[in-house]
Amino acid sequence: MLAISIDSGCAPIREYVEKHRLFFMGMKIIIDDKEYTDSFGFQEETFYNIVESSKEFHTAQPPLGQVIEYYNDIKSRGFTQLLDIHFSSKMSGLYETCVMASKMVEGLEVRVVDTTKVSIGSFLIAKKLIEMAEMGTDIEEIIKVVPRTIENSFMEFSVPTLKYLVKNGRVGRAQGLAGTLLNIKPILSVDNEGFITPIAKLRGMKKLQEQMVANIVSFLDSRREKIVLYSIYGSAEYKSIMEETLNKTIEAIEGSLGVEPGAIELVTGRIWPTIACHSGPAVFGLACYGEKE
Repeated sequence: MLAISIDSGCAPIREYVEKHRLFFMGMKIIIDDKEYTDSFGFQEETFYNIVESSKEFHTAQPPLGQVIEYYNDIKSRGFTQLLDIHFSSKMSGLYETCVMASKMVEGLEVRVVDTTKVSIGSFLIAKKLIEMAEMGTDIEEIIKVVPRTIENSFMEFSVPTLKYLVKNGRVGRAQGLAGTLLNIKPILSVDNEGFITPIAKLRGMKKLQEQMVANIVSFLDSRREKIVLYSIYGSAEYKSIMEETLNKTIEAIEGSLGVEPGAIELVTGRIWPTIACHSGPAVFGLACYGEKE
């Protein structure tokens, strides 16, 4: 019997986790020396009420022993296989910890997946793999399609400052932008190797939104089937910006690519603390998934 697990860095939606009966692994969140475990309750009720006034926040992964206990608990529920899906191994050591733990648990075949993306990008990859599993696809066949699934997904996001990414060592290939963002709004992505990468620098929110829309349309031009869009925001001030950008993206996909109205599957949410601690809470982004046939 197959179980599926997803972590907080993959931006899961509560309703989705409950509907598909997924197991959930939360990263540790440290805010002003107080430790929390990322969860739906913490994301929805606590984090955004305290983070804006905090002095220090960062993440820590669950220790090896805790991951082993997590796996053993899943095994105790009668499962013999586990598809364990995680956000980019370049952003956290959690993936490697899970690989180590998977070799130390008997009676449970664990396959650990590195989506190489984060947040909304990771979720869209996980969503595809979960759909395959629920259709009865063998776990080894699911692992084989991970690279193609990654290729079919694209994510982009914007932050007003790189200080949090720099401070937390997550700036990746955007290092050259650090300290240069005065009046400039960057668009960042996570490439297929798992590194944060700059893809544009613009002046003004309107130009930023136009470019983000154009990036999604360009990516989906050769992937017009089974399109999914996932939009997300952090601080409350970015909610309306995210909604406006999403609406413009839908209009552009339907107009430029000839996708029928209502054919796009939409997912919306708020950025998880696991990722907001890396990017800073002032962030919004879009991700898309599409197939060629």
